[in-house]
Amino acid sequence: MSCTVGIIANPSAGKDIRRLVSEATVVTAPEKVALLRRALVGIGAAGVDRVLYLRDAMQLVDQALQGVSPVRRPRIAAEPLQLALHRTPEDTSRAAREMRDAGASALLVLGGDGTSRLVATEIGDLPMLALSTGTNNAFPQWADATAAGLALGVVARGFAPEALSRRKRLAVEYDDQGPQWALVDAVVLGASYHGTQAVWTADDVEQIVASQATPGTVGWSAVIAADSPLAVEEPFGAHAVCSPRARRRVVAAIGPGLIEEVGLVSMERLTLGEAVAVGPGPKTIALDGEPLVRLAAGKRAAIRVLSDGPVVVDIASALRSAAARGVFVRERCH
Repeated sequence: MSCTVGIIANPSAGKDIRRLVSEATVVTAPEKVALLRRALVGIGAAGVDRVLYLRDAMQLVDQALQGVSPVRRPRIAAEPLQLALHRTPEDTSRAAREMRDAGASALLVLGGDGTSRLVATEIGDLPMLALSTGTNNAFPQWADATAAGLALGVVARGFAPEALSRRKRLAVEYDDQGPQWALVDAVVLGASYHGTQAVWTADDVEQIVASQATPGTVGWSAVIAADSPLAVEEPFGAHAVCSPRARRRVVAAIGPGLIEEVGLVSMERLTLGEAVAVGPGPKTIALDGEPLVRLAAGKRAAIRVLSDGPVVVDIASALRSAAARGVFVRERCH
């Protein structure tokens, strides 16, 4: 039976302003191509016979396909989506929708939290595996791409359903519009914030709402993790109220090589679906580190942690389940 995997690699991931104010790793285009080559070898070895991919402006997947040696070349048909590129985040969103509608069984995503959020918002129950090539990478996994491709392939072929888990998400509701998603955290910034790119200082942070706060993760959820860690699987969210005048301080890694002492007024657990009130504006709400929601003067918003986030592939669990089913065992004919 034919099996299709989708691939979305963001060539712009990891190039925001945080490169100038922190010690974030720069994942170059050649390194992304090498990651994709390794992933394709794993996907092909798992028995996937078709790959759909977004042909980005740098043609990362095309380069990866051309660079796989004949000995290791996966036996898969690779097809680019027929999409006109606008070089905006909407390219990623449209590609995710197209792959979902074309019958892909799983998606591989190379990018950071922002790329993962764009994909997750569009694909419903379609499993995804995000590999880190962005800045903070609180949602994507750090893993060898060969093993990741193999795991994604066995999931796509239905051999490891136990390796799938549904994550929480955040919904930001405002201006009578449909809610916007965040995967890890939503950060409320005060009226004095006027930036247009990623948030890297605590001066303007008023509230942090998180779906998870895992020790060792870098980003704004690390502020919550420094005081009251919240595991991915716990059926709660977390809410912190912050102020530079607060007597209680927490030390957190809000970016790679970037430690901030954040004033903490209060910290609480949230039940799923419970609303955190924001406003009145002017305010800005950063979604997974990106200031995307602007509240005009007098406007209000609500942030909720919900249980219906993306379905995510656990690499080790997928490979363990496949091994238990004998997926990797071959009998040689004599």
